[in-house]
Amino acid sequence: AIKVMCPAPNSGNDSSKEERSAFLSRQNYNVGLDDNETTSHAIAAASTSIRQSPDRRKRLLSASNVVYLAGLFVLISKTKSRCTPPKSFNLDEYANSTNSNNYPLSSNSTHRIPKIIHQSYKSLSTLPPLWSATPSRWQTLHPSYEYKFWSDDDNRRLIQNHYPWFLPTYDAYPAPIQRADAARYFAVLHHGGIYADMDIMPIRNVDPLLEKMDLSGNEHKEMIVAETYNLGLTNALFASVPNSTILHRFVRELPSHTRPLHGFEMFVPHFAVLLSTGPTRLWIYLNQNNRRDKILTLNPAGWGQCHQCKQHSSKCIPVEGSFFETTKGGSWHKWDTRIMNFIFCHVHFVVWGALCLL
Repeated sequence: AIKVMCPAPNSGNDSSKEERSAFLSRQNYNVGLDDNETTSHAIAAASTSIRQSPDRRKRLLSASNVVYLAGLFVLISKTKSRCTPPKSFNLDEYANSTNSNNYPLSSNSTHRIPKIIHQSYKSLSTLPPLWSATPSRWQTLHPSYEYKFWSDDDNRRLIQNHYPWFLPTYDAYPAPIQRADAARYFAVLHHGGIYADMDIMPIRNVDPLLEKMDLSGNEHKEMIVAETYNLGLTNALFASVPNSTILHRFVRELPSHTRPLHGFEMFVPHFAVLLSTGPTRLWIYLNQNNRRDKILTLNPAGWGQCHQCKQHSSKCIPVEGSFFETTKGGSWHKWDTRIMNFIFCHVHFVVWGALCLL
């Protein structure tokens, strides 16, 4: 006989109940975990938000933002008044020497700087309309002066006839402005007198200016040179006795400065001009070996020069007593000059922008 073992009637039900109970317990545990995780995430998010508030304030006060805000303030303030106001100019310092007790010369009215005016351009016929009245203005206000206009041909002829040793250097200059710069030195060296760029127009007779060289105490002086706003000297306006030793030595040095940038002149032609024959070359020379003691200077207000950054603005007007006024110049300026002028006149903007990029 086969014995069949059958489970007790309630044993299966008890097992199922236990399984269901265990299952429900596990579900309740998982739900509890989910709730705990949700709560934890919420607490963490709130904590992060609380921490981020001071972090956000710190970011607003970061170095770059401070630089940005400071730069913006400087930019606005400098834009309102970027340019240095004109230096004061006292015309009384240039009282007519002939009326001064210090006038040492005899009554024959012979002055150390001869009454000769030098100006130069390609030719009279090619003068720009803005400068067309400059020669007549000089001649009208200085009827007793000799007026010499030097064309490009005249300049080369002067070098060829009187300073042939310089002709190879003169002809080798790559830029016409370099030849024009060099020629003005030789013209004033040879004849004496006063040189002025075409954009410099006289307002009054320059006798008091030139006759200051005749006063006692100035016997050792040889030149009068105009100052610029950066405390430099310029070759746009200067005067000299004939055959000045200081000017003679200067032109003798010019051939040694034909390549002041050592082969990089083509990349920055503006500096090549300044350092070979231009005002910077004259400035460097006169500041060496106490040569400054041999010159008199005329400050920017005295010759009507405005700050570089507002030379062509409506605010550029000569101060009272100035000998000259200036019009738009820089006919030789090119792209690199414009870039340099922009950086010079907006250096605060350039520095601010560079710092913000960092």
